[in-house]
Amino acid sequence: MFSCFVKRKVCFRLLASMLLALSPFVTAHPPLTSARQQINIAVVEEAGKAITALAARAGWHDYRYTLNVFMPGNVAELPLCGQQLRLSSTPLQAKNLARQNYRVTCGGGAPWQAIVTVKADVYLPIAMAIKEIARGETLTPDALVMKKFNISNLRGEPLLDRDEATGMMVKRTLRARTPILRAQLQLPLLVKRGQTVTISSATEGIQAQTAGVALKDGRLHESIKVQNSSSERVIDATVTAAGRVSIGPQ
Repeated sequence: MFSCFVKRKVCFRLLASMLLALSPFVTAHPPLTSARQQINIAVVEEAGKAITALAARAGWHDYRYTLNVFMPGNVAELPLCGQQLRLSSTPLQAKNLARQNYRVTCGGGAPWQAIVTVKADVYLPIAMAIKEIARGETLTPDALVMKKFNISNLRGEPLLDRDEATGMMVKRTLRARTPILRAQLQLPLLVKRGQTVTISSATEGIQAQTAGVALKDGRLHESIKVQNSSSERVIDATVTAAGRVSIGPQ
């Protein structure tokens, strides 16, 4: 198993072979004696690079991971490759962390291929509810806590910052101390059906406001039907704030 801790862009690699680094005369890796060892070193290095790249894209901070490599039984029969191994795989995504396959190819005098599976456990701080939060409630900062969690088996996108969750409305009840997923939240209602709203419009630099009645619930940036109270015309308007909609250029 390979472990990596990342905080402030510093990574410490913990491999049994690294114990040999106490001597200034040994190489980074012990002498290769088998294809299994050769594959393990190559796959761990490649998987580590893939996780580092994914972390940069996803904005992960203060994370750590462990890698578990699973090889087919026939790897024990493969000869040591006389060349650098070639590895290929699909681009790593968060949903594939628990199972990422690598095709390992030896192009030496006795060429061979092997399909190797890497299971990554990635731990990083994500938002959780301190106590149970009922459906329809709006999240506040004091209701949330950041806690490290293994995201590799999550079926959804977790929130990496409390600010992302603050002010959001809960679609269904959230259990205490469990990951909050983006799909479980929605923007709060800023306009309710039947509510009197202020309609703003801008035409050729002229700003105007009038009253209207919302014919549909609306969240920020949603388009809803509104009836102008003066003309009784039904128009499409965009929700811009609590009790406010806009027509024309934003």
